[in-house]
Amino acid sequence: MKRPLLILSACLCALAAAVSCSSGLRTADGESVPDRVMGVYLPYPETVAPSPGAPEGYETFYISHYGRHGSRYLLYDSQYAFVRDVLSRAAADGKLTPSGQKALADFLEAYPQFEGRAGMLTRIGAAQHRAIARRMAERHPSAFAPEAAVRASTSATARTQESMEAFCAALQTCRPSLRITCAEDAALNPYSAGSGIPTEYDLRVKSPEAEWRPDFETFCRQQIDAERFAARIFTDTDYAAGLCDLTDLERGAFYLAVHFRGCGIAADWLRLFTLDELCTLAACDAYTFYMEKGPAAETSDRTWALSAHILDKMLTDAEQDIADGTAANLRFGHDGCIMALLTLMGADGWTATAATQEEIARAWDVSQIPMACNLQWIFYRPVSGEGEPLVRTLLNERPLRLPVTDPEGMCAWSDLKRYLAERCDTAFAVLNKDRTPNNL
Repeated sequence: MKRPLLILSACLCALAAAVSCSSGLRTADGESVPDRVMGVYLPYPETVAPSPGAPEGYETFYISHYGRHGSRYLLYDSQYAFVRDVLSRAAADGKLTPSGQKALADFLEAYPQFEGRAGMLTRIGAAQHRAIARRMAERHPSAFAPEAAVRASTSATARTQESMEAFCAALQTCRPSLRITCAEDAALNPYSAGSGIPTEYDLRVKSPEAEWRPDFETFCRQQIDAERFAARIFTDTDYAAGLCDLTDLERGAFYLAVHFRGCGIAADWLRLFTLDELCTLAACDAYTFYMEKGPAAETSDRTWALSAHILDKMLTDAEQDIADGTAANLRFGHDGCIMALLTLMGADGWTATAATQEEIARAWDVSQIPMACNLQWIFYRPVSGEGEPLVRTLLNERPLRLPVTDPEGMCAWSDLKRYLAERCDTAFAVLNKDRTPNNL
């Protein structure tokens, strides 16, 4: 990375000013915890206001969907073990503050809930998909006629498969006569080596060995005041520094804290951080997604262009499904795929390149990609049978504005299809032009 790494002097304002709701929790300095600092680990909302319905004279007849898996446990058992071992050792040596002692007690009480379940879907994650499916059935009854066919597919991970199963089971309960078929499709995550799609370069961009990471790591360590955090946990920060890397510990505690809600764990570790610390940690986390899936000049346009494999298939499937009379095509994948799709599709807030970390913190609001995040295209046809179909694009069941839609996410299917096909052509040209860019 060539540009200077600037401080996050306005990160707090950039994050907090854009937040319209909060978790109801409090930080170490008594501030309300905004949902935005939860990032992609934010649980899907339990209630969602209805999006605009079918235009007058139209009815829903087809739904195309790409959804992220629901809330999950942390990806690796080592993430739990690291924090547990440090706190347990300090407790044995009598080096924990009262806050540290409570944090350890909370952790040890909760640990049996997630021991050995790294990366797995939580019961809350399954419930999120059941709720989304029920709302889909309730809001679009005309799409799910008796005996209608529904196609569902999942990427090659257990949590996406379980999400698909929860969604389809709820949809079947609401509409018992539906003919739902399920399949696995590794291409729903074109960033995975298992899909056979990414090149060696693409895999390296998102790997721990990526060329952009050393500068990023330096930046994060400059911004994260780990000793201030450690002083709330340990009676002796020099002792703590001898046990572990304090920055790694703060990050580890942060990732636990933002996962607890989605795991159904009552422990509140967000109170261990100040709001400024949470904003800094959240901005650093968002930056990794920007580099791996967004329009970052340092990592080439291949990052977002890979999602064209998903978008092109959605367009092709829609044509075939409409011809076949299929009611819905449900796909289950991952957060980074949806971020890249939003960039590829030109959605508001997802296309601007960022020159500083502050700009990334302001522009790339990854809390818009919560657990169970979903992208939906709702197709409407004239009840009279005359006229072309309309489509409404939704993100998390709310209107998503694209360059060809109105403010409520609506446009003619022919216009959306033409625009997105052009975007796919642009993306595939990027992918075919240079399989190994030399910009790293």
